[in-house]
Amino acid sequence: MAQANPDQKAAAPEKPAPSSASASPDSTTGPTAFVQFGGNYFNMGFVGAVDFNLGYRFNEHVSADLGLPLYSVRTPFSIVSHADWRWTTIIGAPYIDIRYDTKRNGTNLTTMLTGSGGFNMVKTFSNGRMTVQWYNHADHSYQVMNYDVVFTPFINFDIGNGTVDRQVMARPYELARPYETLGGVGTGEIGGGFTIYKHYKLEGSAYGISAVGPQKVYSRIVSPDSLLGGDGHHNRYWDEFFETGGQLVNTYGGGPSRITRDNGYGMYLEVSRFKNVTVELGYTRSVHYDYGSSFLMLRYNFTGILRNLTTGE
Repeated sequence: MAQANPDQKAAAPEKPAPSSASASPDSTTGPTAFVQFGGNYFNMGFVGAVDFNLGYRFNEHVSADLGLPLYSVRTPFSIVSHADWRWTTIIGAPYIDIRYDTKRNGTNLTTMLTGSGGFNMVKTFSNGRMTVQWYNHADHSYQVMNYDVVFTPFINFDIGNGTVDRQVMARPYELARPYETLGGVGTGEIGGGFTIYKHYKLEGSAYGISAVGPQKVYSRIVSPDSLLGGDGHHNRYWDEFFETGGQLVNTYGGGPSRITRDNGYGMYLEVSRFKNVTVELGYTRSVHYDYGSSFLMLRYNFTGILRNLTTGE
C-alpha cells in the first residue's frame, strides 16, 4: 500500500487555437455585401442615397466591390412658397472598385481605385461621363493611457477626373452631396477620432477640394427642366443652375477651375454596438460655399447572411 501510486488528475486538454472563423467576416476570404443609406439635409434641400453593394475578399489584402446607388432628392419647385417642394428619385452611377489593404509599422494603409459610369447627366445622378478616382487612406491608433479609449489620427487624399459619391469607405462631406463635377479634381482630408469602448467613435476632420483645368458642375437640387433655382451666393452655382460651364449657365464648354473648389470641416459620431449595424451622425460645414448640412448614414452588413446562404459558414 505504501508503494501504491497516489491518485493523479488527468491533465486538462489544451484549448484549441482560435480559428479564422471567429474573425470578422469582412476580414476573411469570401463574398461580402451591405446595404447603406446616407442622407444630407441642408437649408436648400435634401439628398439621400441608398446603395446596394456586393463584393468579394480574395485574401487579407485584396477585395473588390460592385454597387448601384439610388438617390432621392428634395428640391425647391416654387419661388412663391417654401412649403412647395419637388421630390425626385433616380438611380446613380453604377460603380466598381478594387481595394488593397495592408499594415506597416502599426499604420493601416488602404489604396482604392473606383470607376463609376453614369452616361447621362439627366437620367442618372452623375456627371454624365465615366469617372475614375484613386483614393488613399492612412491611420495609426494610439492607446490613451490605461483607459478603454483609442485615438486614431488619419489622412485621406484622392485624385480623379470628377467627383465620386464614394460608397465604400464613405466620407460625410462627399456622400449624398447636392452636385457632381466633371474635370480634374483632387481632395485631401486630415483628422482624428476617439474610439470609446470599441463601439463608439467621435471624429473630427477638415477637408479641401481643388481642381485643375476646365470644370463643369451639375446640380441635383435644380431640375434640368426648370430655370427656377436659388440665389447662387457664395459660389454656389449648383444652387442656381442645373449645369454650370463655359459662360456659367447651360453651356457645353468647360468653366474655370474655381467653380469646383471647396473646403470645410465636420464632426461625426459613429455607433457600431449593434450586430451588423453601423450608424453615423454628423454635421459638415462648407466654408467656401457657406452652408452646413446634417448627415445620417445607416449601414446593414449582410456578409454573414450571404456566406451562410452560399458557403454554409
